[in-house]
Amino acid sequence: MVTKKHPLLQEYPILQPFRLDGRWYDPSDKTIKLLPQQTSFLLMNGKIGKPSTPTKEVSK
Repeated sequence: MVTKKHPLLQEYPILQPFRLDGRWYDPSDKTIKLLPQQTSFLLMNGKIGKPSTPTKEVSK
């Protein structure tokens, strides 16, 4: 039987204020936990930095 591997949440440092899912995130929040699918646009625009270590698996 093949098991599906769930994506990992990763912590990203917040570099500039941005809005995600109707909420504003400020650099004073220091880090944000995101899925890899949520990060490409924010990384390209310099809103978040490179990820630190993976934190936990997401259960569905």
